[in-house]
Amino acid sequence: MPETNMPAPPQYGTRLGHWFFYIILRWFGPAPAYVLLIFVVAYYVFVLRQPRQQASYYLRRRFERDGSLKRLFRTYGYIYHFGQCLIDQAAMGILGRKHFHIDFPNRGDLYELSKTKKGLVLLSSHVGNWQTAMAVVDDMAIPVNFILRLDPRSAERYFFNLSGEAKYINIIDPTSFLGGLVEATQRLHNGECVSIMGDRAWGSRTEAVEFLGAPAFFPVTPYRLVSSTEADLVILLTARTGKLAFRIDYFHFSCNDLDCRSKNRAEISAILLNKYVKILEDYVQQYPYMWFNFFDFWSMDKNQSEAETL
Repeated sequence: MPETNMPAPPQYGTRLGHWFFYIILRWFGPAPAYVLLIFVVAYYVFVLRQPRQQASYYLRRRFERDGSLKRLFRTYGYIYHFGQCLIDQAAMGILGRKHFHIDFPNRGDLYELSKTKKGLVLLSSHVGNWQTAMAVVDDMAIPVNFILRLDPRSAERYFFNLSGEAKYINIIDPTSFLGGLVEATQRLHNGECVSIMGDRAWGSRTEAVEFLGAPAFFPVTPYRLVSSTEADLVILLTARTGKLAFRIDYFHFSCNDLDCRSKNRAEISAILLNKYVKILEDYVQQYPYMWFNFFDFWSMDKNQSEAETL
């Protein structure tokens, strides 16, 4: 697939810096890491220009009335929350899940749904502790497959690498043939679960939807998988609620509820996409520092947002 001018994801910290945090977590726990983060974030926000620019794309949309000084300190809070989530993400892998408080009221619903083996599309987002939320799917009754492009510069930060559990995770590479859709479709027909991001295209087709007051391009692959396989769709959104504590909110959509047989695939995809965007918009209103998007989501054209076409 041809490369395009898609901006590279922001890289906060060096590999050496990450491993320094990992050592602190392993020997002293998260509290000293949170304290150290205060000074690290101050350097990134008050000394470097690029992090402020990357954070401003979202913050200007979410907090339109902020003046320059208020936005500067809001940027500090936003990136500090991001750093806390990265620390928690690493702690999940290094210290284990037993150290976390996970408020997931619908865990039983997700497990029972997985037992039906109808096929399940699990939609996550760059919200809160999204990777640690994915760690709770290991008790589902079906195999879980992640459509995920691993960044070689940051792959060590994924919770399953830090925990040594990568062998239990099946990764579907979105840069492979047809973006991994053939494998994902087959997995769903086999009654398995496919997990995919709802707020980053990375090679899939997109459609423009109104989000925080302006059109933005969102991937349609998750909803096309649902419409073509009649799998269930579950949206999981995760907010950090305290030290090593987070809440997972669960939204379930079934083809039976949507009456899929009376609609064509494009109609089903459009309905589900709009439901997801509305849920995400409501979520960032409730948790404004929990959606970690560092791109100019609203100024990208269709080709830029898709980055690579399938």
